[in-house]
Amino acid sequence: MNPSELKFKNLCLKKKYKVVKSTKNQDIYEHWDFKVNNSLVDVKGFKKISRSDSKCSEDIAWLEIQNVRGNVGWLKGKADFIAFEQKNHYLIIKRIDLLNWLRKKITNTKFVHSPKMALYRLYQRKGRKDIISMVKISDFEKDLKNWKLK
Repeated sequence: MNPSELKFKNLCLKKKYKVVKSTKNQDIYEHWDFKVNNSLVDVKGFKKISRSDSKCSEDIAWLEIQNVRGNVGWLKGKADFIAFEQKNHYLIIKRIDLLNWLRKKITNTKFVHSPKMALYRLYQRKGRKDIISMVKISDFEKDLKNWKLK
C-alpha cells in the first residue's frame, strides 16, 4: 500500500467507515483500491507533470483512458469514485462524471509528444500503450459535484 492509500484508509477508519483493501488483481484489472462501505474507490496520489520534474504538482491530475498494457485505464474501470490526494484532504469525484467531463474537455484528439503539452490533450508515453491526459484539478472541482474527505 502506498503512502497516499494508507493515509486515505486511515482517514476512512477514523470516520468509522467499513474499509476493505482490494486484491492485487482487483487493483490491476478492475482499477479500485478500497471498498468503502458499499462503494469502490480508486485513490490517486500527487503526480509530477513530467517524469524529469523534481516535485509533484498539487494542481494537476493525469487521467488514464488506456493503461500501459493497452487495456482499459482507471478512468473506465469499476471504481464508483476517485479520491484525489490534496494537501489537507482527499477530493472525491464520481468516476463516471469525470470520464464524461474529460470527453467534453478534449476537443483536439491529435496526440501530443510532450507531457508539458498534454493539458486537455491526449498523450502516450514513448514505448508504452497508455493514453492519458493532464487536467487541472481546480477545473473538475469547479465543474463536477464533489466532496472532501478530511
